[in-house]
Amino acid sequence: MSAKTRIPHVHGDEASAAAVSAKPASKLALPILGRSAGAGSGAKLWRGHDELSNPGAAAQQARQEFPDGTDTLTDDVSRRGFVQLLGTGLALTTTACYRPRQKIVPYVHRPPEVTPGNPLHFASTIDHDGYGFGVLVESHEGRPTKLEGNPEHPDSLGAATAIDQARLVGLYDTDRAKTGRLKGAHATWKDVSAFIKTRVDSAASTQGAGVRFLVGPSTSPLIGDLRTRILEKLPQAKFVSYSSLADDGPVEGARLAFGRHLEPRHDLTNAKVIAALDSDFLEDGPERVRLNRQFAKNREPGEAMNRLYVAEPTFTVTGMMADHRLRLRGADVVALAQALAAELSKTLGRDVLDGLADLPLARAGVTVDAKWVSVLAKDLARNRGRSLVVVGRRQPALVHALAHAMNYALGNVGTTVTFVEPLRHDALSGLEPLRGLAEDIAAGKVETLFISAWNPVYGAPSDFKLDRLLQRVPNTIYLGLSDDETAKVCGSLVPAAHFLESWGDLRAMDGTVSLVQPLIEPLFNGVTEADFLAAALEEGEVGTHDLLKSLWQRKAAEGSLLGTLGFELQWEHWLGQGMIAGTSNLQMATVSLDTAGLADALRALVPGMAKEAGLELAFQLDPTIEDGRYANNPWLQELPHPVTKITWDNAVMLSHATAQRLGLKTSDIVELKLGDKSVTGAVYVQPGQADESITVQLGYGRKAAGSVGNGVGFDAGLLRESANPWFATGAQLVKAGKGYEFGITQEHWRMENRDPAIATTLAEVESHHSAFHEKIHHLRGELPQIHKKWDYGNQTYKWGMTIDLSKCTGCGACITACQAENNIPVVGRENVHIGREMHWIRIDRYYETNAGYTDDIYKDMAEPKVITQPVACQHCETAPCEYVCPVNATVHSDEGLNEMVYNRCIGTRYCSNNCPYKARRFNFLDWHGEPPEVKKMGRNPDVTVRSRGVMEKCTYCVQRIERARIDSRVEGRTIADGEVKTACQQTCPAGAIVFGSLNDPNSAVSKAQADDRRYDLLHELNTRPRTVYLARVRNPNPELA
Repeated sequence: MSAKTRIPHVHGDEASAAAVSAKPASKLALPILGRSAGAGSGAKLWRGHDELSNPGAAAQQARQEFPDGTDTLTDDVSRRGFVQLLGTGLALTTTACYRPRQKIVPYVHRPPEVTPGNPLHFASTIDHDGYGFGVLVESHEGRPTKLEGNPEHPDSLGAATAIDQARLVGLYDTDRAKTGRLKGAHATWKDVSAFIKTRVDSAASTQGAGVRFLVGPSTSPLIGDLRTRILEKLPQAKFVSYSSLADDGPVEGARLAFGRHLEPRHDLTNAKVIAALDSDFLEDGPERVRLNRQFAKNREPGEAMNRLYVAEPTFTVTGMMADHRLRLRGADVVALAQALAAELSKTLGRDVLDGLADLPLARAGVTVDAKWVSVLAKDLARNRGRSLVVVGRRQPALVHALAHAMNYALGNVGTTVTFVEPLRHDALSGLEPLRGLAEDIAAGKVETLFISAWNPVYGAPSDFKLDRLLQRVPNTIYLGLSDDETAKVCGSLVPAAHFLESWGDLRAMDGTVSLVQPLIEPLFNGVTEADFLAAALEEGEVGTHDLLKSLWQRKAAEGSLLGTLGFELQWEHWLGQGMIAGTSNLQMATVSLDTAGLADALRALVPGMAKEAGLELAFQLDPTIEDGRYANNPWLQELPHPVTKITWDNAVMLSHATAQRLGLKTSDIVELKLGDKSVTGAVYVQPGQADESITVQLGYGRKAAGSVGNGVGFDAGLLRESANPWFATGAQLVKAGKGYEFGITQEHWRMENRDPAIATTLAEVESHHSAFHEKIHHLRGELPQIHKKWDYGNQTYKWGMTIDLSKCTGCGACITACQAENNIPVVGRENVHIGREMHWIRIDRYYETNAGYTDDIYKDMAEPKVITQPVACQHCETAPCEYVCPVNATVHSDEGLNEMVYNRCIGTRYCSNNCPYKARRFNFLDWHGEPPEVKKMGRNPDVTVRSRGVMEKCTYCVQRIERARIDSRVEGRTIADGEVKTACQQTCPAGAIVFGSLNDPNSAVSKAQADDRRYDLLHELNTRPRTVYLARVRNPNPELA
């Protein structure tokens, strides 16, 4: 039996629109920005630093129909661009595609429910910082082609992140390790496992005293069972967990506050006030998808709408969603946390925090915004039991301990935050465990080192010098997906299996056991971590499938997991669901705050945290490639950074004030120095950046990532040391050149003198006579037209979409989901720079300020608000693109879809010229080339692969509509509401996108479009778009407004 399958689920003339919308030309110095973003607020929208600092050039660019480089057909591609594109293409090709040998894909004898051409969906699990994240994998005749969230999983809830979607590309990456290596010579897994046996046998005499296992953080019961058995065999051996993504702060903070290591679990369902202290909880961490969904549900205007305060050194996804944002240097967050705890002690009138109120300030000399702190403290106190203070991974345990104490005092423990015993096998997996291993190696205590943690040589702080230390170990055996920086210095290499080639298990955040099952046979003879560890037990040839099944058969017999079914039937049911029911048995730990003990601990730590003079250097995980583990993934390299919109690069980010003081501007090349180390990068002036603080992204500048990731950006990790892993003081910048060209998508496709994104406040929404309602009333509804209107009401379906800007975080998951679903190519950094990116969805990011444009406009740059707006083809009922195509390549369906007939298109690009939303993409080059059959197998077979000279755009995932139509016809019914989900809608963690038929008054999209916040983008042009927007609503505290 196989795993259970899951089946997914004549117009007005453009002239009339022009006549209705004709207006005098506006004498604006700045494009886009002359119109207000919030109704009657006088707020202005702007795209970035350059638009304010050089308004003349910005206005000139806005008057251009297209960005430079997108109006000329050329074959010019640089050598570097060619190599990157070649690597991108090869990343989607393999030597063969095989189905797994174990019973998962039901194709040996085709079952009656399987129809050739119809995809099947299988449940599996992705590793999120050691926790299980449930996914559904779409498979076309044994070929995995798409990842979605598992709607039944407690952490994914049917959604997925951009990184989750893009991990499919890693399966077909031909830069993966293909052959093993033993002491420098080629070897098979059988050879390596035999060598492991000899090393284990040799270590038996000392009970494994010289054996170490460097592993990644994990909650896997199977891995835990293997670890236990290894330690029974070699009791003196040691396991060390390490990840450069490790977040030990909350666990260590719990030890300071409550006396023992505990893991927090956050719940925003009932959180009315949230204070995020350098915490990007909407984009970072294993809880991020679930927290996104919970946060978004409470962003709808009304009594239950939450309020978000954020304090951070540079804009993050969470910071862009803030109702109130405080910019401050990252190392100064501890002073803010102390001040907040002291203010809460006064506000609450309780003894529980009194011991913390009189402590000396950790960052002596730091000035904290007293009003901001006072207002926040009162808001938190007013919402006891319905508030939350959350701290990010970059902050030390001290700040996390203060947050735990504040949540305890506010009565939030048990409601918005709970504490549980650590689920991961090792409570800590950050720098301290790795430091202990490094000391053991330096002391000559390690004879054999097994490494399955991701690339510690690249990811560890530079002062550990792991590249040198590992060469001192007589026997190093590395399990890696590629021949990366760690593999280069290890004596032996074992190719690792991709998770889509693997069996395994992991626990979700609530303890639910989630199963990992393969969709395809290992393409490059990859080995799982379980097999790697099992080799130490002389079971390396048993196979993970048998190890896993045997473990759960034993556990089922010992417990009550089977119910009324026998094990074989129960096993198949578990695989079909991707989870084992009844395993979510976490018990909330009972905690008691030891204020006196915490105060003593803080008092001891405070002297070492005095404010230091000089520029702060803040390290940041990149939101697209994280710590560099996805540097060779072309989808993620080309995914714009959610804030800066930079692709294929990192940057030296400065505030405008700091850049002015240093005589620098965006695109200047600088030497960044810290102590005796330096790197060279390019400056990017970032609005909202803390003054005297530099932010750099980790994960770039790799030398052994592969053909796509090698040499992209600069390696900021060379400056990172274990004493100050996230924030260091004393950085210096020396100008070394100018004219660096970033590939920034935000500067493309301007809508000149338009009002694209609208934001308002909760108070204005609730006041029916406010300026907001007066304004937005004129941005929806029908305008006159000279032709007879087509009656879509006679059709069974009238497709439409709603995007709620109050929920959209700008994370980019929709972009990657669309890319995977629709076979959208990667074009490379140089082509992005000249505006040739092919993404069908772009997310415009606008900064908003209330002060308007004064002689001191740079004050606006210091404290802007942000609005993000996804834009794709609007599927206009009176679509301007349709009238100008000379060959009728773009046409309208009777259900309202603006369709492309690719084999008619001759590439005049008139349609793109006439699209006011600039949502069409032209294939200037044959990005796909002439692929071999195996490359075609990695694509979605339901979507045409476009060639050079063809225009393309969003189709509302018409292939999904047609599949649902076929299913409904076979079953003799209409398509149910929610049965068709577009790729962007399905993956959106916040649930910001709704799609369906507008002819059904009870459909979710009909109800959404009836919202008072609804408006049409560029309504005055009378294009009658089927995609509409709901205005962004903020919930500011009147005391800070």
